[in-house]
Amino acid sequence: MIHPSRLRLGASLIALAFAVSAGAAAHAQSTPPADQNEPAPAAVPETAPAQETTDNQEIVVTGTSIRGAAPVGANLISVGAAEIKATGAQTLTQILATVPALSSMGSAGQGEVKGSYYQPQIHQLGGSASSSTLVLIDGHRTSPGGTNHTNTDPGIVPINMIERVEVLPEGASSTYGSDAVAGVVNFITRTRFDGVQAGGQYSFADGTRSWQASLLAGKSWDKGSVIAAYSHTDQGALAYSDRPYTSPNHIAQGGTNFNSFNCGPATLQPGGTGNIFLDATSGTNVANSGVNAPCSAWAYSDVLPAEKRDNVMIKGRMEIAPALRLSADMVYGVRRTSAATSRGTLTATAFQTGSQANPFYVTPAGYTGTATRETARYLFDDLLGPGAQSLAGSDSFYADANLEYQIDGNFTINLLALAAHDDSYSKTIGTVNQSVANLALNGTTNSAGSLTTPSLPSGNAVITQLPLTAANALDVWNAGSANLTSQAVRDALLDNANLLRQVFAVRQFRLTADGKLFALPGGDVGVAIGAEYLRTHLDELSVQGNNAGPASQGSNQIALGFTRDVKSAFGEIRIPIVSAAMGVPLMRSFEINLSGRYDHYNDFGDTTNPKVAFGWELGEGFKLRGNWSTSFVAPPLDIVGDQYGVYVNSRYNSFTNNIAVPVSLYPMLPQMGIPGCTAASVTCNISSLQGLRINTGDHEAGPQKGKGYSFGIDFHPDFARALSGQVTYWHAKLTGAVTGPQIGFVVNTASLAHLLTFYPGGATPDQIASATAHIPAVSALPTRTDYILQVINSNYLNLDVSGIDASATYTISTSGAGTFVIGDSFTYFTRFRQSYGTDGEWYDVLNTTGANGVFPSVQFQMRANLGWQYGGLNANLFMNYTGAYKNWSSSAVTPITLDSTGNPNGGGDRVRSNATFDLNLAYTFPEGFLHGQVVSLNIRNMFDRDPPFYNTNDGYDGYVANVLGRQISLGLQLNF
Repeated sequence: MIHPSRLRLGASLIALAFAVSAGAAAHAQSTPPADQNEPAPAAVPETAPAQETTDNQEIVVTGTSIRGAAPVGANLISVGAAEIKATGAQTLTQILATVPALSSMGSAGQGEVKGSYYQPQIHQLGGSASSSTLVLIDGHRTSPGGTNHTNTDPGIVPINMIERVEVLPEGASSTYGSDAVAGVVNFITRTRFDGVQAGGQYSFADGTRSWQASLLAGKSWDKGSVIAAYSHTDQGALAYSDRPYTSPNHIAQGGTNFNSFNCGPATLQPGGTGNIFLDATSGTNVANSGVNAPCSAWAYSDVLPAEKRDNVMIKGRMEIAPALRLSADMVYGVRRTSAATSRGTLTATAFQTGSQANPFYVTPAGYTGTATRETARYLFDDLLGPGAQSLAGSDSFYADANLEYQIDGNFTINLLALAAHDDSYSKTIGTVNQSVANLALNGTTNSAGSLTTPSLPSGNAVITQLPLTAANALDVWNAGSANLTSQAVRDALLDNANLLRQVFAVRQFRLTADGKLFALPGGDVGVAIGAEYLRTHLDELSVQGNNAGPASQGSNQIALGFTRDVKSAFGEIRIPIVSAAMGVPLMRSFEINLSGRYDHYNDFGDTTNPKVAFGWELGEGFKLRGNWSTSFVAPPLDIVGDQYGVYVNSRYNSFTNNIAVPVSLYPMLPQMGIPGCTAASVTCNISSLQGLRINTGDHEAGPQKGKGYSFGIDFHPDFARALSGQVTYWHAKLTGAVTGPQIGFVVNTASLAHLLTFYPGGATPDQIASATAHIPAVSALPTRTDYILQVINSNYLNLDVSGIDASATYTISTSGAGTFVIGDSFTYFTRFRQSYGTDGEWYDVLNTTGANGVFPSVQFQMRANLGWQYGGLNANLFMNYTGAYKNWSSSAVTPITLDSTGNPNGGGDRVRSNATFDLNLAYTFPEGFLHGQVVSLNIRNMFDRDPPFYNTNDGYDGYVANVLGRQISLGLQLNF
């Protein structure tokens, strides 16, 4: 819930704008210009419909603090109102999924993408904790949210308030500070609107339905304006069973069977070894191999969640005096997602005889041996039926006030005050408590049924529930109505807890001044200076069961709070060297831009980041540009953690891994009792050892540092005025991105070797306690701990990426057949390398996904379009294309080959290219009583093309493909 004081602050800011507008005398206004994105009406009626109006004040464009001009040397990609309408998008994330320079182009734009709700990532440069794209709304920050690290959700803004989206794909920390290594995505909202606009859209795809409704109202006069918007989006869930190709058995597709032996009723493995009987009545058995696994929770789960959003935005602007203007904005967004999920599985030992005997025990019919125990693999959906859900949501809010003062019509002083707040959660309901299930199957909370292994790491207690009777035991042998599990046990199984909650608050104050210093022969010198104070605070709460039985009787709970203060100063100067009037050959104009910013963080210190840029117009319609910059990303607050590096996802658990470890880095390996491992061995496989895996943060983490440059050309030649476009070559290098290096990178990188420690003879209790101090356990300890792996989230990942962005548009205007537009835009990567640590070897991951697990590196993405406007009709056909690439994930059928340092250098599965087509038709009534009203039809993936096969459980790559298939949307927009 939002604190009342924050609501009062936002209400006060907006109320002030409304009060002034109500008290001001409304002046007659001239008819504003018609929307340039709509066809001109045949005649203007006496009562004109709602129209967009423009603000006469100079605006700040993304990438510069100097008003009134585009950033020097930059490739600024703008998605305007016309392009947004042509997508038929219901949410901002669907708009972003159409930009080739952004990751996840072509994705569904619904729910979460790889564990976090969608935050755009420029040039696939980072993700998760190593995100390096800054998201702004109207040029300022808002509160990040989510529970898998913190990301900014642009979807809190009503979609009908978006005027355009600007993407600046280059380092911009010299202007904005942290997070802008890959660049900036800025969502620009409307400033003025006159009238009322109501819109609605209904969409359907095979297996799912969605709808969206919006309302926009505004009024402007000579000294101010007010505008308010509301949107509601209701996107239906999509079940896995509605897309047969997502079924986990992909053998028919040339892939792997990702099914398991967890079935209902249970599969049984007498003695815990050897072949498996598929149920208690089976007379035959199958080898314990994945290819034979018959079951999954596929039929009980959703591939896309249901998502509901309610968003409100109110903006007010007024002129207090001829040189003094006040503006205020408020946004409130509510997001709720829900997805059906499995009740859960159980893999544990059941006993036929002795003190732990289960009264429902059944020996498989075909078993002829003498074992009196068996491993049961069970799927609880058979016993408990559907009803489990994965839930997530957020309540997001921000309010800001801007006070602008103009000095002599030249310099403008701006004071910004902003308060933002996000309350996000994720949880599951209706899933099975594993420790309760173990208690009911074998009388202990340990899956193996050990009466000597402590149930909880902190102590020697073994929690038991003995003897097992018909009243307290779990029956995994009988299916459906024949199952003998009591209602009391069924209820206890659902006594579970799984909750993550993060509350993020932001306070920002920024003072800037910009204007013209003096005139040079090439033009006016522009300058901007400013100072900023930013305070952020994060509260985290985690609640989980602790292997003690019902969650109501014992749960782990972590509650933490972190605060960060940032003080900044920045400046920028724009110097025009040559103008057209000077007549310099091959230099119609030339200008340079210098900018820099200093930031002081209370937790890790100082950082300074400069930027140099130039723009060189060779002649009419041809311009060269370039820039060089440094930038940074502050380590996420949750990763920094408390004084011990502990954050909400800190935990440790039992761990085993089948990996070859070099003896040169770990000379103790020959003492570990591994068969065949000697001092002369190059590597030793540690699959026979038992370890602990500790996941935590790093209180000493520092900034992720970036360097980048770009060169490009913009063209709009005189001899072909119908043609315009740009080509940009860019390069970005990110050093020390935050990640938790997995064991494969640790054992092959000398600077990371300290994260893995081996203990000949086993770690002592004191050694374990020292390594795990302050960190909660999520499983029982192994009987012997041979090694401890520390997965410390810190500055380990390095990226070296370059590529080409290009776009071109050709417009053909005819006298009788309307206007035709042909366009194309693409991003092509020429390099994508990464390394770990300070001395890790660089290796190439270009045109692969899965190598790092948190972001793709697909080489080529493109979106082409063909448009036609005739009278009130607008028709647009889009082609979305992703080139073929390699699956380098651990699930690839073709083994990944490794170089001498253990890094991937080949192999993997080829994933075919993907081309889909979208069609948008819109008709604006040009006259009569329907003048200005719009009806539309949008078809995404019009040929219903399935995504390319990707050998993973879902059968497709959620980073770059869309599981929705063909989606048809019908829309209506009414203007009053």
